[in-house]
Amino acid sequence: MHRLILVSTLALAACEPPISVVKFTTWGEAYIEQGIPTKMGTEDGFEDGWAVTFSKFLVILKDVTVADAQGQVASKQPGAKAFDLVKKGPVEVYAASAPARRYDKVGYAIAPDDNAEASNIEAADLALLKSRKASVIVVGSATKGGVTKTFEWSFTSATGYEDCERAEMGGKGVVLTVGQETTVQLTVHGDHFFYDQLGGDAKLRFEAMANADANADNRVTLDELAVVQLTSLPQGQYGTASVANVRNLRDFVTQNVRTIGHFDGEGECVPRSR
Repeated sequence: MHRLILVSTLALAACEPPISVVKFTTWGEAYIEQGIPTKMGTEDGFEDGWAVTFSKFLVILKDVTVADAQGQVASKQPGAKAFDLVKKGPVEVYAASAPARRYDKVGYAIAPDDNAEASNIEAADLALLKSRKASVIVVGSATKGGVTKTFEWSFTSATGYEDCERAEMGGKGVVLTVGQETTVQLTVHGDHFFYDQLGGDAKLRFEAMANADANADNRVTLDELAVVQLTSLPQGQYGTASVANVRNLRDFVTQNVRTIGHFDGEGECVPRSR
């Protein structure tokens, strides 16, 4: 009897697929770590002569999920972590163990979380995120000629980035291979704050934001952006495509925040409000 039980146990173990590991990291790329330059020639940058640098780029990442095509979850990140993406990356978010195979549904969220733990973030900055119920806080400055405008913007939006894919990785999700550790980057794009279109061919602009500084204190606040109606801006800029209820610059920037999450560089995910 004992021998039969042992044989059966061994047979079951032999049938189980080998376990592999996928490590998720995050990075804000050079635009967040080093800044966004003025457009020069064919290089990307601001169309209107401005340049932006971030002194803080605080973000909470949570719910990193690995699931199959039917939505069966193989692994999910417990809790949430907070990062300052100005600090040199990539930085690890979550390491998941799962049977080696393809997982078509990989996603994550950028969302507020009162219980988020610090990763590479200062304690005071983590406390700031929590006190403001924020998912993202960006602090920085924009310069053009001899003019400098500073900004400190907090956003409470909760966005899930679902069905992530990148063609170079073979399409949707991730493939875990026996005997190999797979690394996937949850890339955050800081330039999206300054896109002048919610769809189509967007360009980077800051001039309208600089002009929103109504009290001329060289600080551009979200409240000041809320005063600027999109209909007052130059034709061809700040198009809303099919997005509803975006009427002013604050609405516009807040909507752009929902697009900052990407997958392994330029890979796309489907953003959904949570």
